[in-house]
Amino acid sequence: MNKNVLGIIGGGQLGMFICIAARKIGVKTVIYSSDRNFSAKRFCDNYFIGDINDSRKIRKFIDSADFFTIETENIPKEFLRKFKEKKLYPSSKIVEIAQNRLREKKFLNNIKGIKTAPYYEINNFKDLELRSKEFEYNCILKTQEFGYDGKGQYKIKNSNLNEFKSLNLKKFILEKKIDFQLEISVIVVSNIKKTIFYPPVENLHKNSILRKTTFPAKISEKISDKAIKMALQITKEIKLEGVLAIEMFITRNQKILINELAPRPHNSGHWTMDSTNYSQFDNLVNMIMKKELRKPSSFKKCKMINIIGNDYLKFNEIKKKYISYDYFKKIIRPNRKMGHYIDFG
Repeated sequence: MNKNVLGIIGGGQLGMFICIAARKIGVKTVIYSSDRNFSAKRFCDNYFIGDINDSRKIRKFIDSADFFTIETENIPKEFLRKFKEKKLYPSSKIVEIAQNRLREKKFLNNIKGIKTAPYYEINNFKDLELRSKEFEYNCILKTQEFGYDGKGQYKIKNSNLNEFKSLNLKKFILEKKIDFQLEISVIVVSNIKKTIFYPPVENLHKNSILRKTTFPAKISEKISDKAIKMALQITKEIKLEGVLAIEMFITRNQKILINELAPRPHNSGHWTMDSTNYSQFDNLVNMIMKKELRKPSSFKKCKMINIIGNDYLKFNEIKKKYISYDYFKKIIRPNRKMGHYIDFG
C-alpha cells in the first residue's frame, strides 16, 4: 500500500509546487514525466521518465501510489483511463470535459444561468466561411484539443480567410470575439462535501499568455459575488473532487461569460502561495491526502507577474527585490513561462 504517496502526472512548475505543498505535510510524491529535465525533479521523492505509450513504466508509476493528480488537462483519454483502479483527482470524466473546447462549452451552456461566448463547431472550410460571416469576421478559430497559451488559435478576418483553405479544419471551433472589460478567474477546491474558494483575481493576457494576476480584482462587490456564485454552481454540476480554475470575461455591460475551465492548479492562483495562509496547492494536497479543506484567510493585496522568455535573464535582479520562483527550465523560449514573482507594492 502507498497511502502516503501522491502520484503526479506531469512534472512542470505546477507539479513542482504540488510537491512542495506535499512535503509540508509529510506526503511523498512520485512524478511521471515525458521530459527528462522536468521542473519538479529536485522536489519529488521519486519519478519515472516515459511517454504515454510506455506500458511498463506507466504500470510501475500506477503501482507506486494510491492517489493521483494532474498538472495539465492535455492528457490523452487512453492514458487517464489506465488509472481506473486508483483514485484520480479530478476524475478522468472531468478532465475529458475540460480538455475539449467543444465538450466544455456544451457542458457549460447546459447549466442554468451560465453562458460562454457564442461559438460554432467547425469541421471544414465551408463551415468556416459561413460561420465567420455570421460573426462579421470578428472571431477566433481554435483547435478543440491541446491548445493553451495561445497555441492552436487563429484570429479570423475577412482579409485572411483564404489562408485557411489548405488547413485541415477537422475538430475546430469558432468563437465570437468578446469586447470584454476585463478577465478574471476564481479558483475552487472541493471534495463534494465541502468547497472552498479563493476570491476573484484580475488577469492580464498578452498574445494569449497570462502576464499578470492582480488580487483583488477591480470589480464591484455585486460582480464579485456573482462570479463566485457561478464558480460554485459549475463546481457542483461537474461533481468536482480536486481544484478547478474558472476563467471569466466581464463584458462592457457587466455580464459574466465563462471562458475556460482548468481542472488543476492554475497560473492565476500562484499568488495564493504568498498572499494567504493556505494556497491552492496546500488545499489540493490536503483534500486528497488528509480529506481536509482549509478556508484561506488573511489575504494580502498583491500582483503575481510571470517571468516569460528572455525576461528570465534578469532573474537574479528580480529575486533581490521580490519573492521569486524559478521553474528550473533549461531552455529559454520566447513565450515560455520561466518563473514568476510577487509584488506587494
